[in-house]
Amino acid sequence: MSDTPLIWYVAYGSNLLTDRMLAYLVGCGDDRPWGPHRGARDPAPPLDDRRVVVPHPVHFGGHSTRWDGGCCICPAEAPHPDAMPIVGRAWLTTYGQIQDVIAQENGMPTDAASLPDPPPGPGEAVVVVDGVIDLLIGMDPIDGRPAVTFGSTAPPPPGPPSLSYRQVLAEGMAEMGLTPEEAEAHLVDLDRS
Repeated sequence: MSDTPLIWYVAYGSNLLTDRMLAYLVGCGDDRPWGPHRGARDPAPPLDDRRVVVPHPVHFGGHSTRWDGGCCICPAEAPHPDAMPIVGRAWLTTYGQIQDVIAQENGMPTDAASLPDPPPGPGEAVVVVDGVIDLLIGMDPIDGRPAVTFGSTAPPPPGPPSLSYRQVLAEGMAEMGLTPEEAEAHLVDLDRS
């Protein structure tokens, strides 16, 4: 696997917020709601970002000790036709940074994830780490570059999120231009999924 190619990481949940995404890349102390992160081996910030739609179902599930509640989980399946589109944020990063982010998502060392070369194509899902968030899911390219998101082969059962987690999601959606009413509609839909 090469560390240099650029790829779009399509985030949902807390990684919609710039400050949260940067914690995975440049690191942070325990002065944030999500606690300390070591950062990636390549701490460069994303080169670009944009609002996108996540073409998979996402729901609140499990119980994170970091967040003291459920977190957004994405199985590798198509959403129900009547489901509300899930807002996502595509971050243009290196493939090596993707490896470090998914390892940190699972509380593991940066070299714990083994990413395929090339990345999975649209509709493909590959197990890359032994954890709850274990899948790298291929999506349609963005501006001719590969795009991926993270998912779970065995999603935990539904679980309500903490207020701090919901607040981070709402702040990330606000950064992308959603009104408070639009953000709340998305959060309510995640509650029902």
